[in-house]
Amino acid sequence: MTTGNVAGAQPRRWSWQSLTGGGALFQEDGYRHLWLGRLLSLTALNAVLYTLLVLAVGDGSGASIKSALFIAAYLLPTATLGTVSGVLVDRLPKNLVLTAVNVARLGLMLVVLMANTEIWTIYIIALLFAITSQFSGPAEAAALPQVVRPDQLTRANSTNNFGGLVGQIVGFTVLAPFFLNTVGAKPLFFSSAILFGAASVFFLSIHELGAQRIDIDSVVDGVRNVRRQFAEAWELLGRDVGTYMSVIIVVLSSTASLVAATLMPRFAQDVLDIPVRNAIFVFLPAAAGIVAGLRLVHWLERQVPKGWLVGAGFPLLAASFVGLALTVPFADVLKDMNPFGLFDPGPFGETTARIVVAIVFSTAATFSYSVVGVASRSLVNERVPMEFQGRVFAAQVMLTNLASIPPILLAGVLAELFEVAPVMLMTVFILVMAAGWTLAGALSRQDRTSRAEAD
Repeated sequence: MTTGNVAGAQPRRWSWQSLTGGGALFQEDGYRHLWLGRLLSLTALNAVLYTLLVLAVGDGSGASIKSALFIAAYLLPTATLGTVSGVLVDRLPKNLVLTAVNVARLGLMLVVLMANTEIWTIYIIALLFAITSQFSGPAEAAALPQVVRPDQLTRANSTNNFGGLVGQIVGFTVLAPFFLNTVGAKPLFFSSAILFGAASVFFLSIHELGAQRIDIDSVVDGVRNVRRQFAEAWELLGRDVGTYMSVIIVVLSSTASLVAATLMPRFAQDVLDIPVRNAIFVFLPAAAGIVAGLRLVHWLERQVPKGWLVGAGFPLLAASFVGLALTVPFADVLKDMNPFGLFDPGPFGETTARIVVAIVFSTAATFSYSVVGVASRSLVNERVPMEFQGRVFAAQVMLTNLASIPPILLAGVLAELFEVAPVMLMTVFILVMAAGWTLAGALSRQDRTSRAEAD
């Protein structure tokens, strides 16, 4: 059954479809299995990565440096695999790619269950998980146009991101804290192995993503000429300034979020005065920003072109990070507020005021990041030919991770030498300047191309 076969009103088969925003999408076997497979896989992945991060950082000093090293280790494999993964995703059936990824993750869980949790083991497992993610992300993004109609892409991307949010909440704030504070990490790894196995079954059952025969010669030829294949996709992307800039803005936005994740342990300790392992509960309310973004983006993209929507979301994200950097002065103002003299000395204590400010600005950041991500991915799905999308999304992941490693390491070191606030402000300034410089370069190339064609 495919989306194109749906005609007229059909009875709802999923009572929670209105919550996710998926609507009739969940009546299609292909999309429903893709969504459920992503949900299970991302839930397990988030739980495992958060657990590994907590084990790597520990409760001692140097939290920012340790978290920076861990995140950099997770991002490092893209330096060598980014181009290969994109070509393979475009040449192989995407259901087989996603199935193989989750079977590999299941195997990693079995390995870590039999090993110890020393620091070197943690870093090796993080590296191997990074390799699997280099294939899963582009494959999931490029699979979407094969299971939904073109007019459903924005809603499908929004609903996918909602599933990602559920996976983050359950993985980060339910599974990982529960196991870490009760029975420990090993039972969590066992539970994650079960989730990865279930995800692989869902992915394998998506027949729309399969093929009757795998063209081995085509795959081998693509890998042999991987640089040419990748350059071809990037050149195609560069011809459309709007789509190109949307990809770049997602790269910069993702870099900002990764730097924020690096600084989270130090921010929690020094600014919010809470333990690192409980920091996730402070930022849990920011999930409301993601939900709001996912539910509004479909309406917003009918009012504003997707390219402009991405462009407007990035300044809001930057402003939100500036607000987080200025948590202390904003909290001082909030603490001293006493409307109508009802409170003595005020309605909020110092720690409470800082937590409230952090929640407000982190919610604004997640809202803008959600809108930017959905609008950008839908733009690529619409404008880039399907046979090139795996390479484009792989390029986006590769650029994000490679561009993030230097600022992550720098932020981790600087946060130990100085306070968190100036490091966050410096990061925002650099990313905004990078966005402006990239836009100027893209417009200049477009102008030169137009002149050459006119001549």
